[in-house]
Amino acid sequence: MAGQGRGRVSITAGTRKMPPFEQSLGATLIEAKETVIAPLRPILREYRVTEPQWRVMRVINDRGATDATGLAEVALLHPPSVTRILKELEERKLVSREPDANDRRRTMVALTAEGREFVKLISRTMMRILREYSERFGSERLERLADELRALSAAVRGVE
Repeated sequence: MAGQGRGRVSITAGTRKMPPFEQSLGATLIEAKETVIAPLRPILREYRVTEPQWRVMRVINDRGATDATGLAEVALLHPPSVTRILKELEERKLVSREPDANDRRRTMVALTAEGREFVKLISRTMMRILREYSERFGSERLERLADELRALSAAVRGVE
């Protein structure tokens, strides 16, 4: 069973050998991500949307009309994936693409009215699950954890 008997993450500056995989930072982060996402997957399946499609729609919903490069960066996806996702969402009439009024070389992507309703509908169910996470783990702990994970990402970004 995931998470049982794993022990603490084993990483120190003086370590000369790799920790067992199940005690590694990578494994711990993957397990946490999978555990958090697992209850959300059935909701996405019910609405026939993939996790990356949902991320793209969330970013557009949060930011308004956005170009594909910005979408890829914020949604943490590769640009070719975003291109494919946008094509699929456009076919479903959930997003629309228009040339940027200021730079005709760029295309801006926005949610359609149907797309906005779609996000609103799915978000209601998602929020119920996210509230349960907060209740179980504690909202302050959850905020601190998110802050620490953002700080970790910033600290190690660019390490080769």
